[in-house]
Amino acid sequence: MAQSTDPRPAERQDVTDEQRRKVAQTLAAVAERYAAEEAGALVDEFEFVMRVGTDAYAVTGLGVQGGPKLTAGLVRELVGDVTVMTRGYLSARLRDLVAEWDDNEPAIPKHPVPGPRESDESGRVPGPRRGELAQVSQ
Repeated sequence: MAQSTDPRPAERQDVTDEQRRKVAQTLAAVAERYAAEEAGALVDEFEFVMRVGTDAYAVTGLGVQGGPKLTAGLVRELVGDVTVMTRGYLSARLRDLVAEWDDNEPAIPKHPVPGPRESDESGRVPGPRRGELAQVSQ
């Protein structure tokens, strides 16, 4: 007789925001690996499953309490069949999925930070004057 606390595999639970972030991080990590390697080579399905599993394990905090399994399962479900894809195509597809799954846009846009200013002979670093850009030493 089934108990009310038994898991019901036929019912799918909603994905939490934290799980969405973990999936997006895993997708990005796998996409980065495939972008760095031979873009024209076909994807090996076993290698893909292993990469997704190891990256999910790393992203979820090196725990085995269901986080990596859930994250890797969601990633594999999202991507689908990879046997007919090249590494470059898969990398681009994964990046598109990251854009869909990562809804954490930065609240403050990032602007380039100016580099260090050159000091004069006294060691004093002058501040930029209004209307002028500070010159960056290289």
